Amino acid sequence: MNNIEVDARQITSMFADLTSRQQRQVYRSALRKGAGILVGETKRQLRQTLGRAASSRNWWNGKTLISGIKANADRNGEKAKVHIMGDFRLKFFEMGTRVRRTTGSNTASVRGRNPIRRQRAAANRGSINAVHFFRTAKANKEREIFDNMDNLISQSIQRIANRNRR
Repeated sequence: MNNIEVDARQITSMFADLTSRQQRQVYRSALRKGAGILVGETKRQLRQTLGRAASSRNWWNGKTLISGIKANADRNGEKAKVHIMGDFRLKFFEMGTRVRRTTGSNTASVRGRNPIRRQRAAANRGSINAVHFFRTAKANKEREIFDNMDNLISQSIQRIANRNRR
């Protein structure tokens, strides 16, 4: 930002001057930023594996696959969660599916008194290979997030303390 150097004692004193609500706010915003790093990497991995299909809208509600990657931090600022269950289709790409096929069925229609019986053939619905985009993103960014958490917390403390000074 402005290349201002702040030592650890200043940060701890600034944190001690904050109210308990503001302290929770500091932790929560730092967790949100850390979760945002993982969300960004997950979206990048999904785009890399699926290509344009990741950002194309589906036909029933207009949402993209990328919009199914969600993150939230709890109110107390104790933990953050990133998940891919905002869109149920993402789990099929993450974990894969086995070969799916329908069983044949008998259909009958009645015209007059004599039913007409037809055999409908079994159909192959295919399978989806697991691409593990979320697992890869987590492995790539987990160390970076934990290493930067102190830095994120100190940035949040400075931001909230500066907001209070006004």
